[in-house]
Amino acid sequence: MGAAFFASACATTRTPSRYSDHRGSSAYDEGFRRGRLSGGWAAYRDTGKPERRNFWRDEQYRRATEGYRPEYGDRNEYSEGFRKGYERGYRDRRTRERSGQ
Repeated sequence: MGAAFFASACATTRTPSRYSDHRGSSAYDEGFRRGRLSGGWAAYRDTGKPERRNFWRDEQYRRATEGYRPEYGDRNEYSEGFRKGYERGYRDRRTRERSGQ
């Protein structure tokens, strides 16, 4: 009985996400993480160009499914996280560029 209680307690306890946009979903978190990386690379690609605020034109941003796997959970949550992460990654990278870091 003790082991069953311990196992169920562990299964329901989540480690808080390090992202402020945390929604309590591993699909969202994984999408956010991957989107943030993709957005950062997009900003790197755009080095020397004016900052873009219309992310919806990027194919990768529109699809928002790159790297998705069914075991992550709900695809829509993954896509939502991916888009939020993409925007954050893009803006963070551009901010670092402007500050010379």
